This record gives sequence, C-alpha cells and structure tokens, in this order.
Amino acid sequence: MRAQFLGVSLSCLFAACTGQEGTIGISVIAAPDSDLLSRIERLDATYTGRDATYSSTRDDDGTLNLGIDVEADGTSGDLVLEGFAADGDRIAVGRVGPLPLAAIDADVVAFLAPPNSITQSPIALSSPRSHMGGTEASFGALLAGGLGTDGPVNDVSVYSTYLHSLQSALPLPEARSSMAVSSGNSGFFYMVGGEDENQEPRSDSYAFDTRVPPAGSYRPLVVEEEFARSRATLAVVGEEQFLVSGDPALLLDGVRGTVQPLLDGARLTGQAATVITDNSLQVIVTGANVVNSEFGVGAAIFAFNEVTHLQAPPELVRTQHRTITLLTGQALTLGGELEDGTLTLDAVRYSPNTEAFDVFEFLATGRKNPAVALTNQFLVVIGGEAEDGAAIEDAEIFDVRTLERVATVPLVLPRKNAVAAALGNGQVLIAGGQDDNGAPTEILSLFTPNETP
Repeated sequence: MRAQFLGVSLSCLFAACTGQEGTIGISVIAAPDSDLLSRIERLDATYTGRDATYSSTRDDDGTLNLGIDVEADGTSGDLVLEGFAADGDRIAVGRVGPLPLAAIDADVVAFLAPPNSITQSPIALSSPRSHMGGTEASFGALLAGGLGTDGPVNDVSVYSTYLHSLQSALPLPEARSSMAVSSGNSGFFYMVGGEDENQEPRSDSYAFDTRVPPAGSYRPLVVEEEFARSRATLAVVGEEQFLVSGDPALLLDGVRGTVQPLLDGARLTGQAATVITDNSLQVIVTGANVVNSEFGVGAAIFAFNEVTHLQAPPELVRTQHRTITLLTGQALTLGGELEDGTLTLDAVRYSPNTEAFDVFEFLATGRKNPAVALTNQFLVVIGGEAEDGAAIEDAEIFDVRTLERVATVPLVLPRKNAVAAALGNGQVLIAGGQDDNGAPTEILSLFTPNETP
C-alpha cells in the first residue's frame, strides 16, 4: 500500500542562459494504514546543498504543495522534510538524497515517519522468509535467498532508497539460505556458502555483477567443496578481498575469482569485522570458537596474510553474537550467549591502535543473533532471540559516537533471524525474520531517525 500525500518539486535551472531546466518530483509516503500524512498541517523542507529552508501550510481545500526553484550549479545535497501538526508538534521526519542540482527530470519518494520510530515499509517481500543474506549498497540494500515456509528460496531483491520499492534481480543459481553477503567497490556483490534444501552447508559461491542489464549476472567463484559453510561473515581486508570466517578461515579474492584457505589454515569460526589502524586494514574475529593453545579463547587478528591470536577478555567467549566496525575504526562485539547459557548485556570494544579491549555494560535486554545496522548517527540493535527462544519485540538505539543509549523502540512485530541494512538517507531497513511463533515474515520495516537539517 502506498499513501501518496503531496508533491514536492525541485526545479533546477542552469546558471547559464541555456533555457534548460530539470524537475525532481518527490512523492511523500508513510506506513500502510497510517494517518500520519493527513495530520500534517505544515511541511518544512531544508535543502542541505544550499542550507535553505522552504515551508508550506495546508490550503483551505486541504492540499499542501511545496515548490522549490533553485539554480543548477552542479552542487548536490539532501532534502530533509519535517511535518508539523496543527498544534505545532513535530510529528514526521524524512530525508531523501543526495539530489543533484542539474538539468535532469526524475521522480523520487520520501518516506515520512515519527522521529526515532520503526514503522512498516510501504512494500513487502514477495514471500515470507528468514535467514536472508543482506548488505547495504549505494542504491539501498541487496537481499539474497532466505528460508521460506517450504525451504530455501533463490530470490534476490534490491531495495531502493530513492523509490522505497523492491526490484527483482536475477535469481540465485540455486535456492539458498544463510549466505554471507558483502559488497565490493566495483559494482560486485559477493555471496558465499549457505544452506541448501537439506540444511546442508554448501561451498558454491558467486560474484554478482549489478552492472549487467537488465538484472545482473553471476560469476562462480572457485572454491573447493571441503570448504562448505553457512552463516559465515565477510570482512574487508583489501581491494575486492575479504576474510571469510570459518574452519578454516578463507580469503576471497574477487579480482581472481577464488576462495582459498589462509596459508596457516587457521580456524576462525566467529564474527569477523574490519578494523582500521593508522596505516592498515585488519580483521578481528571474535567468539568462543576462536581458540589458541597459548592465548586461550576469544579473538584473533588477520593482517598482512598472518593470523595473530590475542589475549582477549573472558567476556568475548560467546556465541551467536555480532561484531561490527564503528566509525572510529574500532570493533564492537555485542549480544550473544555465554558458556553457561546466559545472554550477556556486556559489549566489548577493541581499539586496534592500542590493541586494547574495553568491556562495559551495553544492552538493556540480552539477545542472541540480533540484526545490527550502523548509520552516521545511530547504532541500531534489532530484535533477536531471548533465552526461551522467543523473538524479541524491540530495538535498542545508541548514539554511534558515544555509544550512549538514545531510545528503545518497539518493532512492528517481534523478529529473530532478520537482516538489517543502513540506507543512504539515514534510515535502516529491517527485512524478513521469524515472528514469535517461528514463522517467517514478508514484512519490511524502516527505522526513521530524528532527522535534523
């Protein structure tokens, strides 16, 4: 269901007297069955490329239209929208962009929602599924495979940040769930392993080229059958190169099209994330299955084609957790289950320049396998599985720089085994997963931050 409310036109005129102009039409939508748009009496639009704000109030006939004419000088910026109720309360926010000031004609869609809320997207998956592979991209997010009601599926979809719609890409060569997916720098997405219809790990892996019309193409990666795996993680180690976690850990070379074990055959079965030092990229792998006889359990670093085990704090001896790269280049491990079966509230931060770990209480609710996304403003920890196996019904929002809690936000429905991706407009897409009864869902949701121009 798509609720179109008003049209915002951004007319861009060339500085030279060429007589050329372009119009970017913006349709404003909200969650299905929401009355949010009808309650907006004033709409403010701030174009960040000019640091200029435009405003419109609802006419006597109930319409509310906003036209913005600016000179097309080649700059670009985001359009931040803010909706206000009759009493002046700020009830809706959204962002679209970047939008170029050029002589082009285009139509884009802005999704409005209450500040710091999670609401249903106007579009849904073609079928219910969980255990998808997913990653963010310049155009939005790519969602691959998944476990449906009748087994794994081969669907691949692209969620567009600019249109808030799903476009179907070329299906996977075979149905697969629990794939590891990451994006490269040249239009390729890498899809590794996963589980087949018998829930068996597979070695078949692919480079998906989004540049080939009309729906992309697949190039098989060379990987031996003995290196089959599912639920692995990929972490960037260089140009079109990724560490693939598992036993043994693998090195994916996108240029050569190969996936091979590390030279020392190290076992790095855990969560992998890239960390950034002053002069290099490294990968840290964390978890109870990262084992070394000298240093014990918990963490290892892969850098310069070598694995170095670290003296890790006992709080890193966990499974079903998440490790992510912070904007500072540090790594943060959160969520998961300890050896005694309890769910931990502690997070562990690793600073590569000092090789130091920092342990601190972080989550309000212990959760296994949460979906996690990182934007320029927020770290969003979504759903997951409780100790009793139930799907968790909220998301915890943290300031991405201070890691201080901002809010705890209810989900549209409880979710576990979902995937999340940060979109370029500051929103976070939450896709698929299982509800409290273990049934897969087709519902897509969006976290909308408290946008400010």
